[in-house]
Amino acid sequence: MDPSPEFRDWANLPELPLSEVLRGLLPCLRSVYAFAAACWPWRRLLRDSAADLVRHRIPPLLLLCPAYRVVPFSPHVVSAPLSSYPVPGDATLLSATRGHLVLLRRGPFHSIHLVDALTGATRHALQLPSPHFAYHYAALAPSRRLLLFHSKHAFFSLPVGDTDTGPNPRLDWTKHSLPRAASFVRSILEFRGRVLGLTDRAQLLEFHLDANPPSKSAQMLPAVGLPEVTTFDRWHFGPHLVAAGDRLLLVLFMLGPKLGHMFETLVSVKKVGVYALDMAKMRWEEVENIGAYSLFVDCAGRSTAACVDVENCGVEENRIYIAAPGCRDWYAWWPGREVPLGAQGLGPLSIQAMNRLPWPSQIWIYPRLLF
Repeated sequence: MDPSPEFRDWANLPELPLSEVLRGLLPCLRSVYAFAAACWPWRRLLRDSAADLVRHRIPPLLLLCPAYRVVPFSPHVVSAPLSSYPVPGDATLLSATRGHLVLLRRGPFHSIHLVDALTGATRHALQLPSPHFAYHYAALAPSRRLLLFHSKHAFFSLPVGDTDTGPNPRLDWTKHSLPRAASFVRSILEFRGRVLGLTDRAQLLEFHLDANPPSKSAQMLPAVGLPEVTTFDRWHFGPHLVAAGDRLLLVLFMLGPKLGHMFETLVSVKKVGVYALDMAKMRWEEVENIGAYSLFVDCAGRSTAACVDVENCGVEENRIYIAAPGCRDWYAWWPGREVPLGAQGLGPLSIQAMNRLPWPSQIWIYPRLLF
C-alpha cells in the first residue's frame, strides 16, 4: 500500500460546500484574508460572492480622523485597532468607495489619488481632466471605472485596473452628459446589476456607461412619495441610497428649525427618515422598521451599507449607525424616530465650521478584497 497520504484537490471543491466554509469564518477579517490567500479558486469565489454572502455580514470598519487609524466595530471583526497611516495634508476627501478613498489634491499636478482604505497605500495617482473644474464627488463603478463629477450637467469616466500605477500616466478621460433636470450627484450604488445614482435633491438616476453617444450615459428614474426638498439636508448629512437585500432604501436627515445668527448658521436634524422604493410603482414609502437589517451611514464618505445577522458583533437590528459631523464614534438611532434637538452628535452644527474641514467626520470603510 502506498504510505503517502491521499491527494485531495482542495482548490476545486464544489461551490456550495466552499461557500459554507466561508460563511463559517465570518465576521473575522483575518480568517477571510486567510481564505483568499489559500489559492486562486478560493479567492475568486470570495470576490464573486462578496456582495451576496460576505459584506453584509461584516460591520464596516471606522476610519478615525484626523488620526487616520482604522478601528473595528467589534473585536470579532478585527481583534485590535490597526496601525494609523499618513494622509497628505492638502488632500480633500471626495468619497470612500469600493475599498478606496478618493482624494483630490490641488497643486503643481492637480491630481486625484485612489488610496487603499485599509493600508493608506496610493494605488493610482491620476492627472485631472482639467485643473479648473470644482470637482465635488467621485466613485468607482462596478466596471472598474472611476466616475468624476464636476457639475450638475456632466461628469468624466476613466477605466482603472487592479494594478497600481505611478503618478500621472497618460489618461483618456471620457466626458458624459447628465440629464438637464438632475442636480448634483452625491452617491453611486450597484443594485440588481444596475448602476444607480442619487443627487443631493434625492433624485434617482441610472447610468449606462457604455452608451453611445456618451450624452446618453445617464437617465432620470422619476419617483414620487418623498417630502419637499427644503425639509431634508442635501449636502452636510445628505440623502443616502442603500441596498438592503432586495429592497432599495433611501435615508433622509429631516431638518429642524434654523438657528444661529448672521455670522454663523447652525443646522440641526430632527429625524432620520428611511424610505423604501416600490419598483413597480416607482413610489417611495416611509418605513419605521427595516427588519433584521442595520444601516451604516457615512456622511463624509457619502456611502451607506446594510448589514444583517451581525448580532454577535454587538450590532442591533432595525438601527441606523451614523458617522456624521460632530460624532466621535458611531451614533445609533431608530428609523423614523424623532431626534431631540441637541442630541449627542446630531444637535446643532455650524455649517461654516463644517465647510472649513476637508474631512468633517469619521468615515467607514471596507477592505478592497471584498469588492
